[in-house]
Formats: sequence, C-alpha cells, structure tokens
Amino acid sequence: MIQAMLSDLARALDRRLSGPDAELTGLSTDTRTLKPGNLFVALRGESFDGHRFLAQAKAAGAVGAVVAHIEPSVDLPQIEVGNTLHALGDIARRWRLCLPARVVAITGSNGKTTVKTMTAAILSEAGKTAATEGSLNNEIGLPQTICKLSEDDRFAVLEMGAGQPGDIEYLAAIGRPDVSLVNNIAPAHLERLGSLEGIATTKGAIYEFMQDEGIAVLNLDEPFADYFRTRIGARRTLTFALQQPADVQVQVLDAATNRIALQTPMGRIELTLQFEGRHNALNAAAAATLAMAAGANLKHVESGLSKAKPVAGRLNRQRHASGAILLDDSYNANPASIKAGIDALCLLPGEHWLALGDVKELGPSGPALHAEVGRYAKAAGVQRLYAVGDLSRQTTEGYGDGALHFDTQAALLAALAPALHAGVNLLIKGSHSSAMDRITRALMGEEPSVHAA
Repeated sequence: MIQAMLSDLARALDRRLSGPDAELTGLSTDTRTLKPGNLFVALRGESFDGHRFLAQAKAAGAVGAVVAHIEPSVDLPQIEVGNTLHALGDIARRWRLCLPARVVAITGSNGKTTVKTMTAAILSEAGKTAATEGSLNNEIGLPQTICKLSEDDRFAVLEMGAGQPGDIEYLAAIGRPDVSLVNNIAPAHLERLGSLEGIATTKGAIYEFMQDEGIAVLNLDEPFADYFRTRIGARRTLTFALQQPADVQVQVLDAATNRIALQTPMGRIELTLQFEGRHNALNAAAAATLAMAAGANLKHVESGLSKAKPVAGRLNRQRHASGAILLDDSYNANPASIKAGIDALCLLPGEHWLALGDVKELGPSGPALHAEVGRYAKAAGVQRLYAVGDLSRQTTEGYGDGALHFDTQAALLAALAPALHAGVNLLIKGSHSSAMDRITRALMGEEPSVHAA
C-alpha cells in the first residue's frame, strides 16, 4: 500500500504541510475503517463532510489528513488542497506511477465485474494479483484501490465505471493502464450519457490513457468495434469474439454445462466455466485476452478460468427449499443484461420464470425499453413473469397474458414463494436501487421481510 512522508506528499501536490512530519502507510476516507498509520482524506458530498470527523480520525490513529481547509482545533498534521476529491485522485495517480505492476483496466455497460473476476483469477495463476473489490469503480473507489497496491503486486485489475461524460477519462488518467478493454456498449445511464453513441464516447477514453507500450483489447462482436479502433489508433491490439474471426475465438461446446473452447495465438484449450450463459463465454474470452496481453500463458488461462466463481448477485445459481433453481442476477440491470440473463435462464431444462424490478436511469426511453424486455421474455419462452415497480408495469404489458404486476415486493413474494416447485428455474433481476436481492434473500430464508413499498 502507499507509503510516503507527509512532507513529500505535500510537495508532490504542490501544497504545504501544516504540522509535524510523519510517515503514512495506507490511506482512508472513512474513520470507521481507518487503521493506525493511515492518511485520512476528508471528502465532502451532498450528505456528508469528512472534516467533521478529523478528531475521530486522529483518535483512530491517522498520522495526517488531506483537507479543503485547515482545522486548527484538531491537533493533526494537515495538507490543505482545496478540492480533496481531486487530491485523492492525484495521490493515486502518483502512486500508480511508482508501481511495477501491469495494470489491466476494464469498462463497459455489462460484465465489468465478471470480466474483472475472471481476469484476476487467471493472473493470480501467474503472480501476485490485486483487483478492484466489489464495484469500487468510481472516482472514490478506484483511487482507493490503487493506493492499496503494493510494490510486490505483479498485476492489478481495475474496474472503471461511468455514470456521466468524462468519468472514464478521469479514471483512466489516474490508472494509466497497460492493457485496456471496453467490454461492450448497451443502454445504461442514458439519463446522463444521452445515447449509445454518448456511452461509447465516454467509455472509449480508456484506450487513450494507456501506457505508451500498452495493448488495447477489442471485442469484435461489439457494434462499436470500428469506432473503438479510431480511439485505439496505432496501439497494439488483441481481439476476441464469439461470432467474428478474432485473435481469441470462443466456442460454446455445451451451453447446458457451460463447456467452452478457446482458440488463441498460444493454442487451443477446452474448459468448463462456473458461470451461466453464452454471454459469459464471451466474458471468458475477454478475460483470457486481457490476461494474455498482460503476460499470462495458456496454462494460466485454463486453470484460472476453471477456478473462477461468480460473485454475489451476478447470475448465481441457488436451490430453493422447494427444489426450484434460483438464478440470482439482482445486483444491477439494464435491458441488454436482462436479455442475456433470460437467454441463460432458457438454456436450463424445466420451466422458466422471471422476477423483475425496475431498471433505472434510462431516461425518456425507459417505458419503451421495459416493454421491449417483456416482449423478449415472452418470445424467449419465459412462462411466468412477476414484476414490481412503476416502470415494470410496462414490462408486463409488453409480455401480455401470463404476466403479473405487483405494487410491492411483499405482494410479489406472497404470490411467488408458494408457487415455486421442483423443475422451476427463476431469474431474479433489477437495478441495484430496485433491491431485488431482498427477494432472493427472502426466498432463501435469509431476509425476514421485504419492502412493503
């Protein structure tokens, strides 16, 4: 993790240290998790102000603080920077340049966390590997991840998320990746990014802040592939695909058992994934290509992908007490990821049911996109649709006869739970803010109640 003298850090930020010098080890923005020796960065937001917790930071063992203004009432060395969020990014950017690790950066509308998980599993077979924890992929989480990196890390796999224009440019300038990927483009965050073209423009910046000798990884099945080539320019490129000829070609050998083959510049391998769905075969190809670009060999790829496991809320398979199979994909959603989940659901033998919450941040297109999901579910062979939320009412209308809409999660659960039986496969999906994970936990006996509203 980051180590430096406070005076050296202040000098690097072109600021002055107020108080005695000390050596910092690690960095924190939260006094609840701060460890002795850490530097405390006092962030401000709409509903919080870290400057109110400087005394707690000192009591927890902080050796100094980065602040927007000096707080003389707190006996703690302080570096005054004006904007503490930007200072956090600048600290991380400088620390990254001190590290020998090969940095792999991933963005995209769908599959970022899955590709990150797969890539880290592969690279862990090749050497000490660090990766973004959870979805800490924004302007706060990414700098914190970088500041946790150590000089003995051989690889770092960084996830970068975008909710508005300029986000990836900011994050990529901090991370300065050696290997970069835009996994795909799909309708997500349309309220702020405007269109698919706007999403591609924002995310394409990940290719423009690579190290000089960096390698761009390109999904040739992505409709924006030609556009991303213009952003990549003359940089070395490795490609992957399921449908198009590519450097790394994935083939689904058995969709029911998730058996795939990868044809790569290093040779061919066959393996079984622990991830459901054809879209995860493509995610596996993305991870293999990223890892090989970073220095992994084919043995690392085969071993790492075989061991990699899905993270919670991302198409996790669980067995209900009734014998039904639950596919918990509740962490987040956009129309494209719902369709991919439905495709994975309908590969399983038995009945196919869908429990769906609202998908947020789709802007004026939201109602039409929800209706389209309903039509897609019907055409794919989903036999029952249980929906909750204002927008999901459009999904039930798109689906037609056989769809049930509920005003509350409690009402949905009351209808769904007693209907489950062996032979049913249930996909649970919705935006993070829809909290459909509560449905999963309630069905599995882990949640005593669900929202009544």
